[in-house]
Amino acid sequence: MTEAGPGWALVTGGSSGIGEALAAGLLARGLRLVLVARDAGRLAAAQARLAAGHAGGPPIETLALDVGEAPAVAAAMDGLVGRLGPPAWVVTSAGIALPGRFLDQPLAEHEAQFRANYLGTLNILHALAPSMARAGRGQVVLLSSAAALGGFAGYAAYAPSKWAIRGLGEILELELGAHGVRVLTAFPPDTDTPQLAEERARRPAFTARFAGGGTALSPAFVAARILGAADRGARRVAPGFGASLLLWAGRPWARYLEAAQRRLLRRHPEDSR
Repeated sequence: MTEAGPGWALVTGGSSGIGEALAAGLLARGLRLVLVARDAGRLAAAQARLAAGHAGGPPIETLALDVGEAPAVAAAMDGLVGRLGPPAWVVTSAGIALPGRFLDQPLAEHEAQFRANYLGTLNILHALAPSMARAGRGQVVLLSSAAALGGFAGYAAYAPSKWAIRGLGEILELELGAHGVRVLTAFPPDTDTPQLAEERARRPAFTARFAGGGTALSPAFVAARILGAADRGARRVAPGFGASLLLWAGRPWARYLEAAQRRLLRRHPEDSR
């Protein structure tokens, strides 16, 4: 069972970006880490970076796992709980973003993003939440996206998976909250990660024109805002001014952004072809 102390944290997508930044923050708090990602090589590199930054800190384990594979996830999580006890933190940061024009994008890309983003989140929580509920404690952090706060052309295959995470989070706030488990859903905007570089390279013309070349947030900034929100017992957080405005101003601001996109498409009809 878990030894006395802060306990352990599981972070999916922990080999880079926001996941790695959150892992660093949890490690600094004295939590033992289990990093999950598909690529064993990238996991090992992240493990080395984290260990170098926290010499003498808690243990850091890695687990190469496809979170979209429900049976494999269930078996691996059962093993961890049996060995370490219920986790103190579960962070679901694993995911992919493949923007594209709806009329061009194959169904396979819709399915891949829903599988990695939503089902990957669901599989992890379905395996770990029961032990947390029985223990009557713990913190869950779900990584949704600012794309789940409005309508953004070019993200018809990505945004629905993040809207689904948003819906799951709102329900789990109620159900797991009744057992003493806190649930925070985060809605980060563009963040300077390896995934964003790949995403920008394949954005449709109208998406790239609307998004512009704005500066992305740093993973460390996003992670700090998420951890701070969790400390306050918040149920949702949107790091950065624009995402925060979308979250708290609600539909009026989202409608304004949607109207701005329509105007751009009217002025540049070639972008939609």
